[in-house]
Formats: sequence, structure tokens, C-alpha cells
Amino acid sequence: MKPVPTPPVLAPHPRRDIALAALAAALLATVLYLPSVVNPMIWDDNLHVPIAIKMKPMEAFGPAGGAYRRPLVLLSYAAQSRLAAASARDLHAANALIHGANAALVVAVLVGLGGAVPLAFAAAVLFAFHPLASGSVAYISGRTDLLATLFTLLAVWLSAPGPRSGTGAWSAWKGSALACLAVAAAALSKESGLAAGPLVAAVLWWRRAAGDRSVTVARLALAPAVSAALALVVVPDAAATTVSTALRLRGVGTALVTYAGLVVWPAGLHLDRLTPVGSGAAAVLGGVAVAAAAAALAIFAKRPTRAGLLAVALVLLYAPGSGIVPVYPSIADRLVFTGEQFLYAPMIVIAALVVTAGAMAVERFATGLRGASSRGSGEAAGEASRGALAVVAVAASAALAWTPVVLARQGEFASEEQVYRTTLEHSPSPRACFNLGGLFLARRDYGEAVSVYERCVAMAPGDAGTYGQFAVALQQAGKPDDARRAYERSTTLDSRNALVWSNFATLDANSGRLGDARTKWERALSIDPGEKTARAALARLNAATR
Repeated sequence: MKPVPTPPVLAPHPRRDIALAALAAALLATVLYLPSVVNPMIWDDNLHVPIAIKMKPMEAFGPAGGAYRRPLVLLSYAAQSRLAAASARDLHAANALIHGANAALVVAVLVGLGGAVPLAFAAAVLFAFHPLASGSVAYISGRTDLLATLFTLLAVWLSAPGPRSGTGAWSAWKGSALACLAVAAAALSKESGLAAGPLVAAVLWWRRAAGDRSVTVARLALAPAVSAALALVVVPDAAATTVSTALRLRGVGTALVTYAGLVVWPAGLHLDRLTPVGSGAAAVLGGVAVAAAAAALAIFAKRPTRAGLLAVALVLLYAPGSGIVPVYPSIADRLVFTGEQFLYAPMIVIAALVVTAGAMAVERFATGLRGASSRGSGEAAGEASRGALAVVAVAASAALAWTPVVLARQGEFASEEQVYRTTLEHSPSPRACFNLGGLFLARRDYGEAVSVYERCVAMAPGDAGTYGQFAVALQQAGKPDDARRAYERSTTLDSRNALVWSNFATLDANSGRLGDARTKWERALSIDPGEKTARAALARLNAATR
């Protein structure tokens, strides 16, 4: 058996230096997003926050959380409500603070894995200031990614070598138990948090290869086992969908090209990004990407190195958004959901790889200028230091260049209508269209609502809810015949929507078809006995016909 090289670890850094770098990264990341506190709640915020505020704590783990199980996010909203801090301003401020905490943890984790403090700080700055983070930080519902990343970083930090824990079996298992709690919290924040368990195992495997005898097989298996158990609870039905391998690979290739472009040039950002699926070439690229990911895992398993650990971390954190499991399987043959928030966590590893490569390039360039033969140990240390400072300077320059983009993005979130219109300019998003139409209905601008919903039903011809809203807009706009056809289409697509039946009954009643109205209201109540509008209307009708 070939000996595995011990991963090189730099000399310990003074805790004061680490703390200052982490604090500076946290402050910069938080201050960058403070302008978002003046923004309102938009999109899913208006759905999830009210649910969280009204529910009992244990309801967050059940149907109150919806099809996706993200209880810790709902509980965080509820906790803010208990503290009288659940206004839009407070919720946005909390997101900015979590982002700051993540930036600080990036410094702590990278130093814990043997990185130099200046390089860890540079990576944290690149991560915190990249515009791709804005979709998670400046959007309240983006807290799912913030919390999943927070607990994933915490789990890795607890598992990395460092001065936090003492020696002995008890300290080792105590650290593993805390790491597993963080792994569970990551998974209960968002499905992508399930990557935390395998990532902790990778860190421990790296430590084991370096000769750390406290890393036993049982400790290696513990965190992945926690993730596997929680996967049974938090993974949505989309993961079990039957989509052909070729189609999945096309999705992987499409997502990879899209995300690579966004990392290099983050333009045209919007919340509900749907990218047209690529052709056969995308499937080839997807196959290459999957093979490369498998190779990175296999190489790391055989020869664990720090560079290999970063590669594995990138694979694990990127996998949930890679397209290998379609988020919207019903449209997987046409569109791939490439939400920019999927890159929030992977950007940490990308930033670490960039600064590491940059420091190595600067050091080699400086060495070449001096001449390798004349370089002593002191000169080598100086070149490494200059390389780190050069990378920090580049990271600071990138942060300054990105700041106006991030601030402009926060300004876009100040208008809910603008968010939906921007999304529709770039992406055929039925959700954005549906929500935009709802805004016009709320404003009683029925003509504009009809125009928007005409576009919506063209995007989603098989969606019963969209036809139901289209019918309401037509009804309010004084087009009863068109509204009737839309209601009929909606109830044909989904005969179990009590609200649509109730609204349909109202159309009949206004047209003098009281018998038909009675039948539809009774149908609505048979589906949902709690449908208040149908119950009240039926009571009035019964009273009028006595």
C-alpha cells in the first residue's frame, strides 16, 4: 500500500489575527447589504412569513412548511415575531447579519483547514461581495440558503483541525456530536444542506490520512448517516421523478454553462431563472461534468489532499443545483431551473480556489524573477507573504467593482412589480407572471390583470390555478362569457380546488343562475368545509329562497 502524504499545515496563526480577519469580513458583508432593510416583502415572503408567524413551533415540521420541509427557516421567522422583530426591515436586517456570519465562518474554516489568514480573508471577501449572493441575502426567502450554508460551515469548522477542542476520545466525540447537530440544522434549513454530512466525512477522511487517530470509522460514518436519515424527510418528490438519463445530462450541461457565465459575468440577475435546455452537446458536457465529479471523489478517497478536499467540497455543494435532479421535472425537456441562489454556497469554494491559485501564481512569478537558485528560506517566506497581499489587493478591487452591482440589485427588490417584470424580461417564469397578475388584481387594475394572465396561461397551459386567476380577472373586467370558459378550463384541469368552484358559483349567481351557483358552492364545501366564502354565500342564498 502506497503511503499517503500528510497534508501540509501552516504554522498556527495567532487567534487575534484570525478573529480580526473574521470580524472584518463579517462587518464588510453585513454593511454591504444594509441598504436592503428599506425593501418590502416580495414573492414568497408574503406566503411564508405570515404562515410562520401564526403557526405553533412543531407545525413547522409538518404541512405548515409546505411540500418542502424547511422548518428552521420558518422557526427563524417565528422567533423574530416573538421578539417583535418581524417587520420587513427586521427580516432583511437578519439576512444581512447571517450573511456576515457566513463570511466570518469562511475565514475560520479556511484557516482551520490550514490556509493563511490573508488568503482566507480574501476568499471571504470574494464570496461576500460577488453579486450572485444578492439573490439569497437581499430576498427574505433567500434565508433558506443563508441558514443551510451557515450550519454547513459550522459543521465543517467543528470537524476541522484547530485549537477549539481538547484531546482525548471524549473531546473528539463531543466535537462530532456538535458537528452532527449542525449537519441536521443545515438539512432542516434547505435540501441542499444535506451536503453537509458528506462534507464533514470528507474533512475527517483528510484528517485521518494525515495521521489523526481520533478519526475512527464510526466518526466518519456518523455525519453522513444523519444526512441520509433526514433525506427521507426533507427531500421533495422531484428527487424521485422519472426523467431519462440523457435528459438529466442535458440539464447538467445547461446548468454548468449558465452558472459558469454568471460566476465570470454576473449580469441579468433575476429570481426565477429558467434556462432553455441545451441540445445534445449539453448532454455531452453534462456527462463530462459528472465523470469529472466522480473522478474527483475517487482520487480524493485514494489520496486525500487539501486541494482534493476543496474539489470534493465544490462537487458536494454544487450537486443540489447542478440539474442532475430536475427541480421542475414537468418542464425538464424544455427548461432548467438555474436559480442563482444555488451558487451561494459553492461560491465559497470557488473563491477559495481562486485565491489559492492566485497566490501560487504570484509566488511563482516572484520566484522566477529572483531566480530559484538564489532564493533562501527567508526570501521564500517573503515571496509567499507578498503573494498573499497581492491576492488580498485583487480581492479588494473585485469587491469595489461589484459593490455598485450589488447595490443596484438591492434597489430592484424595492419594487415587487419591478422584480416580476425583470424576471419576465429574462425568463418565461409562470410564477413571476402569476404574481404580477395578482398585483394588478389587488390594485383593481382588471384590464392589466387580464393582459398579464393571458400571457400566463400561454406559459402554463396546463396549470389550473393560473386559469382560475385568469377567470377572476375576466370576471372583474366585465367579461362573463370569457370568465366562464376560463373557469371551466380550470375545473377540468383540477376538479378539487374549492376556491375556484366558489368563484365560479359567484359568476353564476351574478348571472342569475342561482341553481348552478348553489351546486357549485355545495361542491366547494364538499372539497373544503372551511371555505368561508362559499359557506357565507350559500347561507345568504338559502335565506333568500325560504
